[in-house]
Amino acid sequence: MAEPGRRYLEWLGPLGRRLVAGSAAIALVSVVLFGVLTLVFADIDVMNAGQENEASTTRAIVASVRSAYLDDPRFLPEDLVPARDVAKTVGVGVEVRAGGRVVLRVPPPNGPVTSRDVPIVIGGKEVAIARLGLPKSGMTPEEIAFRRSIEASMLLAAGLALVGAFAVGVVGSRRLVVPVRSLTRAARRLATGDRKSRVGPLRATGELAELATAFDTLAESLEHEDSLRKALVADLAHELRTPLAVLQAELEGLAVGVVPLDQSEVGRLSEEVGQLSRLVEDLRVLTEAEAAALSVRRERVDVASVASNATARLASLFVDKGVDLSIELAAVEVEGDPDRLEQVVVNLLSNAAKFTPRGGKVQVTAGPAGSDARIVVADTGIGIPEGEQGKVFDRFFRGARGRDAPGTGIGLAVVAALVAAHGGRVELESSPGEGSVFTVTLPKAGRRAQANGAVPAGHAQPPVPPGAPAGLGPRA
Repeated sequence: MAEPGRRYLEWLGPLGRRLVAGSAAIALVSVVLFGVLTLVFADIDVMNAGQENEASTTRAIVASVRSAYLDDPRFLPEDLVPARDVAKTVGVGVEVRAGGRVVLRVPPPNGPVTSRDVPIVIGGKEVAIARLGLPKSGMTPEEIAFRRSIEASMLLAAGLALVGAFAVGVVGSRRLVVPVRSLTRAARRLATGDRKSRVGPLRATGELAELATAFDTLAESLEHEDSLRKALVADLAHELRTPLAVLQAELEGLAVGVVPLDQSEVGRLSEEVGQLSRLVEDLRVLTEAEAAALSVRRERVDVASVASNATARLASLFVDKGVDLSIELAAVEVEGDPDRLEQVVVNLLSNAAKFTPRGGKVQVTAGPAGSDARIVVADTGIGIPEGEQGKVFDRFFRGARGRDAPGTGIGLAVVAALVAAHGGRVELESSPGEGSVFTVTLPKAGRRAQANGAVPAGHAQPPVPPGAPAGLGPRA
């Protein structure tokens, strides 16, 4: 049994062994403290009882001797029998002297005794002296035996408590050590690169269960991040391949003289470089935002002006795609960075243009909404399935229906990061086949007069390019 027990303690590890030792120590200290207090109070009670018994015994013996004297001043032996019986019964020694002789002797109990002389006075005359031999401990043999039985019981209780505490400590340590070991193993697997490592259900409650849940949540987050990184590599490779291939082919053609170096060729090369620049800039903005290093310039800016400038920048894109772009703007100011806020609207419009087919409609609405300012971009595009709506603001996420569309899946993540940096929120409502509505809500900086929702004077209207859809332009 010793070898299995030793192996089991080794299996418990330092933490388990400390818990077992701690349980045993607590039990031992508790029993010892309880035993000491019990003995102290028992001694006090026994001492009080002993003093009372001593006084009672003294009175009884004195009364018996007085009665014997009254019966016959010669102190006949038969008259002193009651006194002898009392002494023997309570376990004390008695020696009665009268007239220079011993008339009664009862040997004292074994062990040290304390002698005390008690005069016997009758009618003002001392007729005898009774010397009592009382136990020095103040306790009778019966009381001493009782105290020893208490001590034996305390020792037995201490032994049983130690055994019980050891057993409880082992069981309790196992219930604690097993979950901790599961967490340790899962953490080590995760540290070695196993992103699927999970603790799973644990037979634990309280903080350990919460810790296991938090660990699994962390592991899922890391696995998701790994998936995003892999998707990023794939998306970047895909997005970079085309413009780089075009640039390489065009430059090789220019180098060998196959392609003439004219204005149109320079324009095509510029477009490819611009696509690469936009991709790098999106990645930079997203990285800065996620690293909490995004610097937002704070000034009072009108969201109507921001939305107007953004639609003006992309008006030609909607014209080329044959999508009706309309705006409805009302002045309302927020504290923010006009360039960053314009980027938010541009990204939302680019997303709408990407997924709205020819003949569809996109509407931009900006204005006050209670104590907030609101920018809404609504389209009649392909919509987003319900299962994907919670992921559209994740970086590099591209839905099943949007994988063939150009882009890296960064645009909406940038929108979410920029809006959060301004203390706002962005929300999505979408129905597959009917379109999507993106709503950006920002804290209002102040109230300004509005005239029927029109854009105030001095706010630039988006230019209407030649051939633009009839719906393009501000709506009152």
